Formats: sequence, C-alpha cells, structure tokens
Amino acid sequence: MAEPCNKMFESTDEAYMQRCIALARLGMGHVHPNPMVGAVIVHNGRIIGEGYHQMYGGPHAEVNAIRSVSNPEILKESTIYVSLEPCSHYGKTPPCADKLIEMGFLRVVVGATDPHDKVNGKGIAKLRSAGIDVTVGVLREKCEWLNRRFFTYHRKQRPYVILKWAQTADGFMDIDRTQQPQGSYWITNPELRVLVHKWRSEEPAIVIGYNTYRNDHPALTTRFYPGNSPQRFIMARNAELLPPIDGFTYLPEDPKAVLSTLYEQKINSVIIEGGRQTLLHFIESGLWDEARVLTGQVRWGQGLPAPQLPGDADESIDIHGDSVRIFYHHS
Repeated sequence: MAEPCNKMFESTDEAYMQRCIALARLGMGHVHPNPMVGAVIVHNGRIIGEGYHQMYGGPHAEVNAIRSVSNPEILKESTIYVSLEPCSHYGKTPPCADKLIEMGFLRVVVGATDPHDKVNGKGIAKLRSAGIDVTVGVLREKCEWLNRRFFTYHRKQRPYVILKWAQTADGFMDIDRTQQPQGSYWITNPELRVLVHKWRSEEPAIVIGYNTYRNDHPALTTRFYPGNSPQRFIMARNAELLPPIDGFTYLPEDPKAVLSTLYEQKINSVIIEGGRQTLLHFIESGLWDEARVLTGQVRWGQGLPAPQLPGDADESIDIHGDSVRIFYHHS
C-alpha cells in the first residue's frame, strides 16, 4: 500500500475521483474509526453535488452529496463518484448502497473496495444486482493510501502505528537524566510544536513510556491547535503497582499487547511519542508503519542518542530551519 506518485489524470473519472479524495481529507480527525470518504455527483459533465463524511455517527459522504443536489430528479441521469465502496450494512446509519439504488443513479464509480468484513465487495454486488453500472478501482492506490489507517486496522487487525520523536542536530533526543533535573528540554521551534499538535488532532490515541511521563509530565493535548486531543496511554512494567494518573490509561510494556488492546478498543491509529526505549520496542519488533523525525538546530554534544532508521526519508520538509523527515516502513 505504497503512496502513488503524482501524475497527470488519464481520464475524467480520475479527475472526479481526485476531487473525492480532496473532500474526504476534510474529515481527518473527526470520523475514526470510520474511514474518510468523499463523494461527487456529476450530471452531463457538470458537478451538481458534493459531500464527505464529516463526523463519526453522522451521515456518510454519499448522503451528504445527495442532500447538496438542488434537483434530485436528475440523479437518475447522474453518476456518483465515491472514494470508498458504499456500505451495505446497517451501522450508525443505513446502508449507502441502498440509498444509491433508491435514488436510481445511472452509474457509480468507486475508488477502492472497503476491507471491512461486513462490506468487502457486498456494496458493489448489491449495486450491480440492481442494474447500476459500477466501475471499481479508479485511483485505487491513492484512495487506499488516504485511508491507510482504516486499511491497516482491518487487514492487519491492529492500529496504524506512527512513531514520532525530536532530535538535536547532532542526534540526541534527551539530556542525561542522571546529571540534570527533570523537565522538558525543547529541541524544535514553536512552529514545529504547532505541527505536532495538529498531528495529535488527527489520531485517536497517543502512547508514551512511563519514564517519559515521570521525567517530562507531558500533557499530550492539542492546546496549540484547534482539534480533538487523543486518548492518552502510558506503557509501563508492573502497571498494576503504579499509582493512577488522571487522564491516562496504563498499557503493558509490550508492543504486541499494546496494539492488541488498542485494536479491541476500535482505535485504528496511534502515535508513539515515547522515549528511546519505547520507540525501540516498536522499531525492533517491526510493528510500525510511519516515523516522523523532527530535527532542531540545537547541538548538545552529549545525551541520549535518538533511534536510527535505515535508508533515506520518503519525505522531507524544512520549517524555519528545523526539518521534518518522514519514513514509511516498506515491509
């Protein structure tokens, strides 16, 4: 499920599907554990309706797109583009496939098949059985990449794992705690701190190790960015012997057990923002999908070395002199 490279659209279908993807992204941080989905309705070569899944438990993209159409009578002569297969089962809302059949769409174009075991081709089969022309797989890789959290959750039965740490220009992520007092030691600039809080708003959970909590007492909220704060967890050995911490939940000090617990709680992605040992637990076990490495301009000369990942970063950006490198685990 590698992110596809950008290229010129090969068809009108691809152009409309790209619009679906752009709309779907607007639901980031608000719809999990559901996928982000966008929908576009086209009549005689003109977009007459658009919608996206805005909030978990709320109407799906197809319904919002239909509601945006001023003249529903022409839906029978229209094509609807959807970035993910319309659902075929009752959940928080009725099946979208039934709604499309009810409205009598001439054609349905689907980006990717839904991997959920209650859907997984059933929505497409239902539409075709009703006599609707269905095209599947338009910009499929891009549609799957958009929902890589959702696809990982259902295909691998675990959350999508994002590692994140900050390091100095000379490769240290923390001071020597035996020599200096507890507290936070900032490495990156204020702009990157805002970016980190934006990232937190996009994921339902965040995990640190107990040593990180004891040394830094991080809030792990989105106080610098307008968005939802993730659920907060602490990995700890013998957690049952530790005092409870308001707003935090303990997890065992084992990556597989952590991901299994989060999976059972329907958490489809998590940021691991712990210290070196916590990060190495996930790196060495191979249980990670993405790593975001922030490098500041400061140099400490000594301290706790940051983890090292093999190869070059897949993405890299500079923000006011500091850098962000993103690695994807190509397993």
